[in-house]
Amino acid sequence: MIEIRWAQLEDNQELGLVHSEAYRNAYQGIIPDEYLNQVTSKVREEYFHTVLTQGEEHVAIALIDKKTVGCIVLKACSDDDIQSHSGEITAIYLLQKYRGIGLGKTLLKWGIEKLKTFGCTTVAIWVLRENPNAIRFYEKQGFVRDGAERLISRGKELIQFRYLWSVKGMEH
Repeated sequence: MIEIRWAQLEDNQELGLVHSEAYRNAYQGIIPDEYLNQVTSKVREEYFHTVLTQGEEHVAIALIDKKTVGCIVLKACSDDDIQSHSGEITAIYLLQKYRGIGLGKTLLKWGIEKLKTFGCTTVAIWVLRENPNAIRFYEKQGFVRDGAERLISRGKELIQFRYLWSVKGMEH
């Protein structure tokens, strides 16, 4: 049975394990191994402890039969060039063996619905140019590239494209 719920502080260890494994898997061949090897469960566990304590970002976990298999992180969008009622999905990750079964779509829709309840009318997500699978996934879910790009450093310089989903005319 699939369950999606808000993460609690005691979930940070499971979040660290799932996020680090899913992150390394998702970016294998895109981000250098030297960088990926630093994304350990302990490092991510500390990150989630901080996030769950501060409360600026909202973290949810996806469980199948009570086992944590994915996560999504939501927050108010910090991009200055888009409207104030915008939310952002800063992370969405699933363990490899749970991909391709519709769970990502379910988790994404859940996140969008939560952002809508927070008053967001637009949802932003940044996607690596070198990640065509993620680009196809978000486009299938109604996200549209708006032309914004940014440079990030993850052991090398990478370009991210911004994709937006708008409530107007795109109700799910």
